[in-house]
Parts: sequence; structure tokens; C-alpha cells
Amino acid sequence: RNKSVKKVDTKDADFSENPSVDTSLETILLNHAIPLSSLNVQARGIVHRLDRGTSGCLILAKNDERHAELVTQFFLRRVDKTYRALVKTKASSNLGDSGIITLPVYGRPALSLYEVEEHISQDIARLKVTTKTGRKHQVRIHCAKGLATPIILDEMYDDSANPGKKSEANRFCLHASTLEVPGIQVTEAPVPKWWEKVIQE
Repeated sequence: RNKSVKKVDTKDADFSENPSVDTSLETILLNHAIPLSSLNVQARGIVHRLDRGTSGCLILAKNDERHAELVTQFFLRRVDKTYRALVKTKASSNLGDSGIITLPVYGRPALSLYEVEEHISQDIARLKVTTKTGRKHQVRIHCAKGLATPIILDEMYDDSANPGKKSEANRFCLHASTLEVPGIQVTEAPVPKWWEKVIQE
């Protein structure tokens, strides 16, 4: 493992040690004496981001040189990013066994590949989604608008989501399961255990 790179598998969307306090990942790591790049002083070490409420893999840089290299890899789209999502299925969904989604995201071209890993019930499916572009909220919009299968608990793009339930948990069923950057071993994170409770409900 390259010592200039810190790889973090966030196993839950709410990584704060005290859920009642809004604490950044940067602050938590620095408080534990983990060195971070200062290339971006407003977000030290942060090479890329996950939406608040999304769990999974993040790659952080410990020094400025490695940070610049990693940002270049993301910019040139050399990083393979795979997500898992629990989505709501219905008769009007555009969900095949697999496919390509090319729906623009906020007016910009966006490309995602998906496959259905499991039809958990009549109303829930688990998807594997690979993004080929890095638009903000891309997976969420492609699931909700491109496939008509909104991500469970994602109240921003699902009109039927329960706002009280979402705000209590501060998370939804989208997980960055793998990240593969050239020169770094594949980073993986298992899906959160709390998904089982969502499925049972």
C-alpha cells in the first residue's frame, strides 16, 4: 500500500462519532493525528466526494504530490467507480436486466451502466451501477429519472420517500462499493448492515 494514500472504507453514511454533532470527515481524521494533504485547504486530503447520506469508499491523500496525481486520475476518468443501490420498482419502471443510462444530469452529458443483481421483492431490487462520468447526484438521478426506480429513502428524488424517516437516519440506500485507481489496489466496502432492516420493513 502506498503510504502517501489513505484509503477509508466508510461502513455507514453517518460517520460522525456523535450523531448529534455535524462533524466533517476531515476533522475526525485530523483529530486522530492522520496526516492529510493541504493542497485544498478547505477540504484537506479530500480527492473526491460522496453525497451526504451515501456510504462507501473514499480515497484521501496524505501529501500534496499524491493528491495532485489522484485528482488528475479522476479528471481523466481513469477511476472505475461502482455503486450498489436499493431501488423501488413498479410497473412503470424502465428496468431491464441490464442497460445503459445516458440521461443528461443538470444539462451535462452523463453515462452510467447498470445491472440488476437481485429482485429482492416485488417492490425492491438491488442494482449495481458503474459511472463513466462524475456528475453530481448522477446515480441518484439516473435511478430515479432514467429508470423510474428511485433509491429507497432518497427524498430529494423520490416524492414518496418518508421525510421523517430519512431525517432521522440521515442516509439512503446508495453505497459506493468499489473504487479502482491505476496504481492502487482495488478499494472495497461491504454494504451497510442496516439495509437488511430496510428490506424487511
